[in-house]
Amino acid sequence: MTARFADVVLPLPLGQPYTYGVPPTLADRVVPGSRVVVPLRRRELIGLTVSVRDEPPPDSIDPRDILGVPDVEPALTPDLLETAVWIAGYYGAPIGLAIRAMLPGGMWGASRVVVKAHGRDPGVGGLAGDILRWLDRKGGQATVPGLARKFGQPVWGAVDRLVRIGAVVTVVEPPSTTTPGRKERIVTLAGERLTLIERRETFARSPRQREVYELLEQLGGQSPVRHLKDRLSVSESVITGLVGRGLAAVEETRILRDPFAGSESSTPPPRVTADQGDALDALQAVPKGGGALLVGVTGSGKTLVYLEAIRRQVEAGQGAIILVPEIGLTPQTVGRVRGAFGDQVAVLHSGLSDSERVDAWDSLRRGERRVAVGARSAVFAPVSRLATIVIDEEHDGSYKNGEAPRYHARDVAAVRASILGARVILGSATPAIESVARVGHELVRVDLPQRIGGQAMPPVDLVDLRSVARARGSAAVPWSAPLDEAVTRTLA
Repeated sequence: MTARFADVVLPLPLGQPYTYGVPPTLADRVVPGSRVVVPLRRRELIGLTVSVRDEPPPDSIDPRDILGVPDVEPALTPDLLETAVWIAGYYGAPIGLAIRAMLPGGMWGASRVVVKAHGRDPGVGGLAGDILRWLDRKGGQATVPGLARKFGQPVWGAVDRLVRIGAVVTVVEPPSTTTPGRKERIVTLAGERLTLIERRETFARSPRQREVYELLEQLGGQSPVRHLKDRLSVSESVITGLVGRGLAAVEETRILRDPFAGSESSTPPPRVTADQGDALDALQAVPKGGGALLVGVTGSGKTLVYLEAIRRQVEAGQGAIILVPEIGLTPQTVGRVRGAFGDQVAVLHSGLSDSERVDAWDSLRRGERRVAVGARSAVFAPVSRLATIVIDEEHDGSYKNGEAPRYHARDVAAVRASILGARVILGSATPAIESVARVGHELVRVDLPQRIGGQAMPPVDLVDLRSVARARGSAAVPWSAPLDEAVTRTLA
């Protein structure tokens, strides 16, 4: 039986979701995890479906209907949605705020939906046909509210019809992510190639269009608009003329921004040590849904163990998440991961702009990139076929989120891994006492007791500040004379 009602959450601190009716035309696309456009008072907002059901709401109020579904696929995977429900229950957080932590800013809430023409007019009539003709006159795109104002009536039904037949696509464009350079316009030749006779007739009075047409042929049938303008010094009207004749089509494609794109990558060592090999074998034996505590002294090569364990997963077509403390997310750290996995790596952390987060998030969801690297929020990365979650320096306090929802990334990783049947690897030289207490129950302990090459640990001198002399001029600062002398020697 087709579900008639959907529970929809918005990024608001509310304990319960809103209930909306599901129109029959949208029943196949309104599923848990899908984004939907809903009316709220006098506004239209983008929310996220958490459940669908046949039973009406318990009160007597007749719910308003969902207006539209902007995406072909759900935005949140089932495991992320289940994790959000767990966070809401375990940490006592509103479900809307739990989901807000998972999605990049601007993907829901006060976002706008843009309708873009996609291909030729299939010959539909009624309001749908009027919308297509209007889009053709207005450059190929318009917002849904703009179309509603133009035609003086709701247009979501007609837009959904056009989406289903492939005449238009809908794109959510939050104002916060429409920064310059986010997208690039691509020109693609359409239809069969013109013969020489047809070209003479078609381009008799427009030689510049012929130049563009034939250059596109040389470039394999498509090229960025920017490249054509630079190469031939043509105006926008020349390209528009080709599109108007049905000889070409212009589409926008996302340009992935990466704040670490210029960072150098470092190739990992070609072979592992005996201790590292034993650790890898032990990690490989951890059952799916389980975890391991990798305890290794500083310089023992824990990072190489992480990378080698993940490499085996990636070669099998699976994905991984590597969490590092916020302070450890540096170009050098990303460079080491990129040295092992190249362009398969996407970076996620709170310092990115909304646009950068959307780009990285989307590339992971589509399976274009397999490895996510980031701080605590990267635990929610939508990695395709997730098999391993690594938490480096798992004792670090930055894995606790300080605002609602106040989650601990280490615990969230364990729950998500359990849902997916993935493995969690906790790494540290000084593990948290909570992790040590879980050894033998939820975690398997794996040790790396020696530094690479048998190097000695740095010498440490304990200084009793109660009796040692203070450095001259240190006043209340606990700066001892031995420390001052050591720093002076080092600087010299």
